[in-house]
Amino acid sequence: MTPTKTHYPVLDGLRGLAILLVVVYHNFGFINYFFFGWLGVDLFFVLSGFLITDILMKTVNRPHFLRNFYMRRVLRIFPLYYGSLVLFLLILPACGILTAQLAYYRDNQWWLWTYLQNWLYIFKPTDANILHHFWSLAVEEQFYLIWPLTILLLRKPSRLFALLAVVLVAVVVLRIVVWNYQLEELAYFNFYTFSRIDGICIGSMLALLRTIRIDFLRNYTAPVVLSLALANFIFFFINRYYGYTFPFLAFVGYTTFAVMFALLVNEGVENKSRLLRLLFDNGLMKFFGRISYGLYVFHWPVFILTAPYFQDLFTPALPLAEARIAASVAATLVGIGVSLISFRYFEQYFIRKKISYE
Repeated sequence: MTPTKTHYPVLDGLRGLAILLVVVYHNFGFINYFFFGWLGVDLFFVLSGFLITDILMKTVNRPHFLRNFYMRRVLRIFPLYYGSLVLFLLILPACGILTAQLAYYRDNQWWLWTYLQNWLYIFKPTDANILHHFWSLAVEEQFYLIWPLTILLLRKPSRLFALLAVVLVAVVVLRIVVWNYQLEELAYFNFYTFSRIDGICIGSMLALLRTIRIDFLRNYTAPVVLSLALANFIFFFINRYYGYTFPFLAFVGYTTFAVMFALLVNEGVENKSRLLRLLFDNGLMKFFGRISYGLYVFHWPVFILTAPYFQDLFTPALPLAEARIAASVAATLVGIGVSLISFRYFEQYFIRKKISYE
């Protein structure tokens, strides 16, 4: 049976980097040096866009194209996702655990069951955040639903690339228009964060570009980087003229970072850089890449549940700052342990069944 995808070892490690960035951002966010960890989600998006599009373009002409793709996604994603919803929305509240923190999600749970929670967080914002990281799972699932049908309809890589370019520009323009209208009661941070698809679009465009002309980035990486620098340079002066009132990330930042990650992914796919192989094609980074889905799902709820206990445990013996760090380390290790158990004894059962749909 012919495999549906090419294996890119460096990308396994890059997925590990993405989850580590997210974990340090959440669990160690009180340390200023980790403020950049939110970029892990954008790296996840670029990787997902690239890998899914790479698979789809290689299998679009095979029998049962849609059935096989959707079944592989269902087997990989649904068991853990819906299992976690049963745990967080039904079992834990029934046991009186995290009742207050989960009340908002229980009251609006149909959004989560239907993978629409990113829009819930936009239109019904809340101070609760224990499951807010699930927004990116919704964005990816919406992409998985629509993109295979689009590829089946258009098929030609050049058409698909042009469509994504239009979508990307339209998203940025929409952000600018919405900002200029200054709509009342709109949570702009939520809107820009929970609707960003820049990374998915750009990761998909990378896969298509390699299909159209595999050597393009080998020859034009420097002009691409210079174009990004120029766009940011122009934005800086425009923003300064308007008193720095424009949001950098929404207007140019998300797109810029996504393109830079796409260049990194492309280097990983090319597999010619010794430095990238050293950093990412190793057991530790690939370990985190393997358990990244479960770690993404569990790291933050586990942290919220266990960090206060560890804080109380370490505070009598350590200064407050060190006790907080120690508590975060301990809670993170528990999250890693839970994710490893989930991967070995739950997720792998369904992963092995994917072979029937290769």
